[in-house]
Amino acid sequence: MATRRSTTGCTPCKRGRRKCDESKPLCQRCISSGKPCSYEYVEHPNPMPHLILRTKPAPRLLSKAPDIASRDTLVALEAGAVSLSTQLASGDPTMSNDFVPTTTQRNNAALDFNLTTYSGCTVDPLLLFNIPPFSEPLLSHIDSPYITPSSTQAVAGISHDITTQTAGSQPGPKELAWSDSFESELSEDYDPEGIQVLFLVTPTMDKNVKENALPFVLQCYSQWALVCVFDPLKIVHMMRERAVEQFSSEDTRTRSILMANVMGMFAKNLLLDNAGMSIVTYLVSEVQESVKSFMTKPPSSVPALYRQYAMRTLDNTLEMMTLQVNTQPLVACIQSVEDAAPVFRRACPEPPDQPLNLANILLEPGLNLRHFVCADIMMCVTTGRPTHFKYTVAYSTELCERMFQLQENYGLQWLHGLPDQFVMIFAWINSLCEIPGANTDPKWFHRIETEILQAKVVLDQSNDPILRLGRMVVREGWRNAALIYLYCVLCGADASDSRVVRALRNFMRLINGTKPGRNPDTYLANPMIIVGVAACKERDRHTIRQRILNVPECSIPGTAGYDAVRVLEDIWTRTKNEGRAAVWSDLRIACLRVTGK
Repeated sequence: MATRRSTTGCTPCKRGRRKCDESKPLCQRCISSGKPCSYEYVEHPNPMPHLILRTKPAPRLLSKAPDIASRDTLVALEAGAVSLSTQLASGDPTMSNDFVPTTTQRNNAALDFNLTTYSGCTVDPLLLFNIPPFSEPLLSHIDSPYITPSSTQAVAGISHDITTQTAGSQPGPKELAWSDSFESELSEDYDPEGIQVLFLVTPTMDKNVKENALPFVLQCYSQWALVCVFDPLKIVHMMRERAVEQFSSEDTRTRSILMANVMGMFAKNLLLDNAGMSIVTYLVSEVQESVKSFMTKPPSSVPALYRQYAMRTLDNTLEMMTLQVNTQPLVACIQSVEDAAPVFRRACPEPPDQPLNLANILLEPGLNLRHFVCADIMMCVTTGRPTHFKYTVAYSTELCERMFQLQENYGLQWLHGLPDQFVMIFAWINSLCEIPGANTDPKWFHRIETEILQAKVVLDQSNDPILRLGRMVVREGWRNAALIYLYCVLCGADASDSRVVRALRNFMRLINGTKPGRNPDTYLANPMIIVGVAACKERDRHTIRQRILNVPECSIPGTAGYDAVRVLEDIWTRTKNEGRAAVWSDLRIACLRVTGK
């Protein structure tokens, strides 16, 4: 049942969906945040002496669904697991087209939306996709190769009749009933670490001033960082520099505005409507074209210059992945990693016939190579698919210590919460699986188990105790997930193995001891997929299912998080019907049946 909100709180707290202490004449929360405070009371035509004065309610979020509809999403997934399994067992690896919108359907989605260029100012995108200049003041000065008549002719000619369902327009319930912790994290002033201040975001902007376009872009990036980056304080300065750099270039300014619009839309509601999905589809197609263009050109006679060109191509590709993982199906995320793989390989210095040195990549100052290998390895451990490349892993305690020391400057833990040491360990396990006899040699098992248990990760320095606790839970969650991966993948243990059961029990203790909320549940989704393969008890499965689906963007059909739950449902139902414990190969089978890849 949803928590009833105060009926006598001040107007700013109600609009921000925050708990008000109702102090008069000004509440303490508004005073501490420096916001103007006021109480707007409901007027009664015939006031009574003992009538309690109530303040006017805040506008209801458009994306808010009734609680009963929210509950139906969980019930449908739980009660419908058998029917889903029946569909999957029919032998059709691509599932029903009614259940999963295909990539073709998404690419054919009509482009019917108004594009915000900066706060409150809109322009019809059909004007945006036509040259010459537009009547909107900012975009009339943009000459960007990302939006040209040749590249957007097909998009601009699409009918305005939207018939394709996107992740933001699915029929039925759109999200689960969010707890107060989720709602408070969506409040407009929820910024416990001062990320927007570090972005130098102006609190209020005149929407009619062209010079406010860059502040708008920075504001959207900062809002995105608050809801989609595990530890934004670690990367805020780099994100700001990159946003300014992209906006300053005529070649990328239009694209940066499009990206900012999507980031701003998502940060406000944690889902995208048809407008946002259309922008994402367009940006993905542009990235695919840039990859094709790079791959069709012959290699440069100067290898260093060729690698730099590959790096620039990866810039756009990897940035889009961070959008896709929250807004598009799992199959689209898999496809993006596949598309980026050959470009990534050309950006690496190793000869084509040699494996890639993972330690060198993870210690590389540049972001792109590190980002790709993390995406490649994470995709492997959460889908059962092989990595796109073989990585040499010369793992040692000294290397692990060096990575720990450099993690502040070179690590990628800030993005998803996955420590680089565990990225190395996952790749180490994968490489040992290809060595004959390694899975029967106890020395490898004991050594890796010890490294997982003793791996040091950077402790969180946030002054916010809730953030600090949530981030600790995510890191320890990855530790237990890595143990389960070791036991199931290298040792070949099934879900009933005592070592697996012990690691699962420790993981569930972490989960059950932590209040549901965006932090940590958003960043626990990936380790929960790994652990979910080994979950045998119905109460553990229910908890994992509920915690993933309680993340708003994971509750939407047609998103990667929702597809991940379908993968787990397939494993659970199939192993139950066959009367056996799950093994790791079940994950690959389930992913293939759900995504077709």
